[in-house]
Amino acid sequence: MTKDTIVANATPLVPSAVSIIRLSGKDALKIGQSLFSKKSEIQPRKAYFGKFYDTNGNLIDEGLFIYFKAPYSFTGEDVVEIQVHGSVPVVKKIIQESIKLGARLAEPGEFTKRAFLNGKIDLTQAEAIAQLIEAKTEKASKAAVNILEGKLSTQIKQLKDRLINIESLIEAELNFPEDVEEISLKDIKKDLIYVIEKIEYLLSTYKKGKLLTEGIKLAIVGRPNVGKSSLFNTLIGYERAIVSNIKGTTRDFIEESFNIEGIPVKLIDTAGIRNAKDEIEKIGIEKTKEKIQEADIVIFVFDASKGLTDEDLKIYEEVKDKNPIIVGNKKDLALDINNKKYYFKDIIFTSVKTKEGIKELENAILEKVGLTEEIDSQVYINLRHQTALKNSLEILKKINNNLENYEAFKELLMVEIREAKHYLSEIIGEITTEDVLGNIFSSFCIGK
Repeated sequence: MTKDTIVANATPLVPSAVSIIRLSGKDALKIGQSLFSKKSEIQPRKAYFGKFYDTNGNLIDEGLFIYFKAPYSFTGEDVVEIQVHGSVPVVKKIIQESIKLGARLAEPGEFTKRAFLNGKIDLTQAEAIAQLIEAKTEKASKAAVNILEGKLSTQIKQLKDRLINIESLIEAELNFPEDVEEISLKDIKKDLIYVIEKIEYLLSTYKKGKLLTEGIKLAIVGRPNVGKSSLFNTLIGYERAIVSNIKGTTRDFIEESFNIEGIPVKLIDTAGIRNAKDEIEKIGIEKTKEKIQEADIVIFVFDASKGLTDEDLKIYEEVKDKNPIIVGNKKDLALDINNKKYYFKDIIFTSVKTKEGIKELENAILEKVGLTEEIDSQVYINLRHQTALKNSLEILKKINNNLENYEAFKELLMVEIREAKHYLSEIIGEITTEDVLGNIFSSFCIGK
């Protein structure tokens, strides 16, 4: 399959100023040049302006033609990029004519997959491209760029080198016992502990990375009329939820996305929890309870001007296992906050009218998930990385905890070290299967 030539639009198939069509493969130049007005020799990495014609000689459009000669291209193959006006019919026509001339439509992520198979990038960098495209905030895109630059690959290779060092020492002892001194288990243990600690650190980044890319799920809960919808609107920055003095106005949950200092947040305004008689409101309250369980963070809101009621405390009992952020809303209406007994020690008092406490609440949200530190230079692993790292860590911990038992079984020790190293190789794609590749690249858009 990698010997044929593929074609696809590299920009979205929507009306725009400019669109790019990309060809990659051994016949990319031949096919591209068959559509282009310039028939003389085309030099790599130079932009040529001209006209594009179909196979019947009819004018399609005019634009730019750029040729990247293998292996100096994104995919490592001959690549042609055609830049034309962003007309959907024009883009479709050029793709159709390319297929007539021998190309085929690229599969999702196939350009990036070829870059990986041809050694231009490793598997973590390939995944980072998809992550970068999907990034919702600047910080999420920076996290993807860190992996794309090879920061995760570098760390994984360093861990592999430590294991290779252990493996080579054992192998030398086994193969040349007369020439090589017996390897000290203390020396092996030092490398083992180093690798174990580094893997544990990488594993600790998974949850934060997931929140950074997918967003924090944040649910606002409380009894009716404590200002949940007003707080919801204030956090997202516009009137999204209906605000009313009538209890039970919010009968279903409302979701909206925004970001706090570059961290994506999916905010959920829930129906006020109470003993409702209305059947529709009852359904909304049941959905509220489901959303509470799904949320990463729960904000429990009460009316600071009225103090905590028995109904508030009853609702708190339902959410206390989520370790909620306690918010006393309507601070501007409270007469004497300092002398009121609010039952809780750590309360953030807010007012949607004066905006008091809103910044403090935003900071508390980030602190709750540990995203207050500088993250621009951090590397965060994904689920696939986590699985492989856990497998490797399990083997290495077993070795470390029973190292003295391997004294007479160095061959077994070497086999298990190789197995741990195998899982690290899976992360960067040195060892992989077609199923794994298919799963990764199927999530890409066509043309990338």
